[in-house]
Amino acid sequence: SRGGHIVVISSVQGLIGLPARTAYSASKHALHGFFDGLRAEVAPRKVDVTLVCPGYVRTALSLNALDASGGRHGKMDDNTQKGMPTDVFVDKAMHAIVERRSEIVIAQDTSAHIAPFLRVLCPSLLEWVMRKRAKKDLVA
Repeated sequence: SRGGHIVVISSVQGLIGLPARTAYSASKHALHGFFDGLRAEVAPRKVDVTLVCPGYVRTALSLNALDASGGRHGKMDDNTQKGMPTDVFVDKAMHAIVERRSEIVIAQDTSAHIAPFLRVLCPSLLEWVMRKRAKKDLVA
């Protein structure tokens, strides 16, 4: 009898697209499509797939990111600064992995838990929220 467990760290942005993060959201949506399909393919071999979808986690990601000119961004984004502490995220992720959950959203922000449901249940409301966010986030 074969078996195993594939764990993928994705993002809430794999479930909803955020303004000013379109390329990142697209790459995470692709992960979800691939691993959702793979989950069904490998199930007969007793292989589980867990997609872990964090919201903002307090890491150095934005410090090390590249800006539009290819230089180092070098500053902590506000959302990242307010994000979940890394150790809290890891504890929650490990719990989901041990439980062999198919997918889990791990976020401090309630909106990260609500938005994926809005996308299915009331997409026009989520679109309205995202348009408002885009106006705020994309102001020059």
